[in-house]
Amino acid sequence: MVRVVLNGKEMVFTKEDFKDLGELYEHVAPKGMVLKTITINDERIETQKLSERLSEPLRDNDNIVMEFATPQDYLEEMLPSVLRYIDTVIGLLPGVAARVRELEPQAFKDIEDLSNAISALDDLRQSVQAIVPMGTSDSSQVVSKLKSFLQALEQQNMAMIAECLENDMPQVMRFYSNLFTEALSKLREAKIP
Repeated sequence: MVRVVLNGKEMVFTKEDFKDLGELYEHVAPKGMVLKTITINDERIETQKLSERLSEPLRDNDNIVMEFATPQDYLEEMLPSVLRYIDTVIGLLPGVAARVRELEPQAFKDIEDLSNAISALDDLRQSVQAIVPMGTSDSSQVVSKLKSFLQALEQQNMAMIAECLENDMPQVMRFYSNLFTEALSKLREAKIP
C-alpha cells in the first residue's frame, strides 16, 4: 500500500494504481495550488527538485506527505525569508568588492553566487507580479545597473566590477526588496476582513 497524506488528509493507494510518482502526483495535486513541502519515506524533498523524482516507480509501504497552499499564502509565508536574504546579501557586498580588488579567488565564486541570486530574484519577481495585483514598477534603472555590471564582467575590469558591487548592486537588491515588501503588504491587506 502507498499512503499519501495531503494537507492532513490521508489516502491509500496500491503501487499498481499509478505507473510512477509523477502519475500519483498529478492525480492528487489540487488544481491552482502550490506544493510547499513533500516528504517521501521520511526524506524531505526540495520542491524544486521533485521533477527529478517523478519517474520513480512507487513501492509498497511508501509514505508520502505533501502540503499545498494557495499561491498567495505560499508567497506570504516565503517572502519574509527572501527579504532577510536580500538584507544579508546587501551586507556582504562591500566584502565581495574588497575581495575583487584584492583578486582573491573566492571573489569570483561570490560573483557567480550573486549572479545566480539575481536570476532567482528576477524569476520570483515575475511570479509575484503574476500573482499579486500591483502597479508596474520602473525597472529601467535596475536593468541599466545590471548591464553595467555585465559589461564590467565581460571586460574583466576589476575596478569597475568592485564599484558596481559597492554602488549599483545594493540598489538592485533594494529594488527587489521594495517590490517584495510591497507585495507582502498587499497580500496581508487582502486578508484583512
